[in-house]
Amino acid sequence: MKSRILKTVGLIAAMVSCIGMTAFAAPSPAASTVVTAVSSATDADGNAVNVSITSEISAEYTQAVADIKTEAKLKEVLGSDFNANMTVADVKEVTAPEGAKFPLKITFAMKGVTASSKVQILHYNGSAWEKIDTTVADGTVTGTFSSLSPVAFVVDKTTLTSATGTATSPATSATAVSAVAVLGLAAVAAAFGLKKKAVR
Repeated sequence: MKSRILKTVGLIAAMVSCIGMTAFAAPSPAASTVVTAVSSATDADGNAVNVSITSEISAEYTQAVADIKTEAKLKEVLGSDFNANMTVADVKEVTAPEGAKFPLKITFAMKGVTASSKVQILHYNGSAWEKIDTTVADGTVTGTFSSLSPVAFVVDKTTLTSATGTATSPATSATAVSAVAVLGLAAVAAAFGLKKKAVR
């Protein structure tokens, strides 16, 4: 009988552990919401342009990139568009072939966004960060640039899709925590019940 008690408690404990990991192991939206590629790019005449992106930022722009990742600088640049959920999800060095005819309309593939996500593209023009008119669609963001250098992608974390590994909503977390608590109590009750039955 003691063996049966231990097996039952062990099984329920394993279930509690699994749900606990699901509830608390949600990854950060900033980490999972990144720009992965250039989907398309056209020049002022509508011709396709081979635009490249890299995460390796030139040394001359290192401080500017560090600044835009702070809340104070984001507030300054975004102005009335800023809210407490805004964060820099990614920064890319964007380049086009020499002689490319600006402005360039560039569409970036971006994980975690949908047409209803709030995203703002920022561009460092060599002396200051500027807001770029941004269009968002499922899985992409588009902006038109008069020059290229570091480009920052700012997102409202609450508008990202949970289907791509972004943070779990508070309601979901609360539900999962409640389930853990209920199963924990069930384990204690089961153990107590089996022990009492064994004593009889």
